[in-house]
Parts: sequence; C-alpha cells; structure tokens
Amino acid sequence: MARRTQIVDALVDHLAQNTDALPSNVIKRYAYLDEVNDFPAITITSTSERRLHRGADARQGILLLFIRSYVFSDDDSLGAAETLGAQVEAAIESFDTTYRNLEVEEARVIEFRTDEGLFHPYGLVDMQIQILYEVSNEIK
Repeated sequence: MARRTQIVDALVDHLAQNTDALPSNVIKRYAYLDEVNDFPAITITSTSERRLHRGADARQGILLLFIRSYVFSDDDSLGAAETLGAQVEAAIESFDTTYRNLEVEEARVIEFRTDEGLFHPYGLVDMQIQILYEVSNEIK
C-alpha cells in the first residue's frame, strides 16, 4: 500500500477518535449534503501531492487534502460548525506527533472557513490541510 494511502487512512481513524463524528461518518471521498444522513459527518478528498528532493536520495511528499464537514443543529448551526471545525483543527495539529511511524513530519491547516450560517439548520466547514512526510524511508 502506498504511503499516502496509509496516511489518509490514519487521518480518517485519527479524526474519528478525536472529534464528535462517529467512525462511520468519517469517509475518504467527497459527499454532498444530500448524501449525508448522520451528523456530524467529515469527508476527506486528496487534491494533490508535490515532491521535494533534498539530495542524497532524500525526498519529502507534501499531501494536500480538502476536508468538508457537515453538522445539523436547529438552534445554532454556525456554532456547531465552528465547534466541529475546532475539533478537526486540533486533531490535525496532533496528527504529526501521533503518526511518526508513517514518517509524518508536519500536519497543518492552511485554510479554514464555514458557511456563516447560510445553510441553517445545516452547517458546513471547509478546510485545506497540508501533510509533509518522508517518502524514501521504509515504514517501521
């Protein structure tokens, strides 16, 4: 299995463990709002990957991912979206230290936005994240 596939699978597990979303509601494909039945839901889509060549056969991969999360709240959909977004952001920030065995060096949120309550009673959170990992080392 490719390293990036292992990293995305680990991210799915990590988000399921560190957010209010059930494991079955964290999926590795883009899902539209009308496809979501249980809330909160988190979808992860890989957008691109770049390689950095450091010399002496040292290579790093930069994996860019798009995360869309959906919430439902009759009272405060924007607040629920921001809460889930904060949970996802905290999980991303702890991902690199948790998955050193996959040679993940850094994970960070590049962009964070919500729907600002436009879809009430639903809420949306969009994030662009970046994961930097070592390509040439063997997985331990």
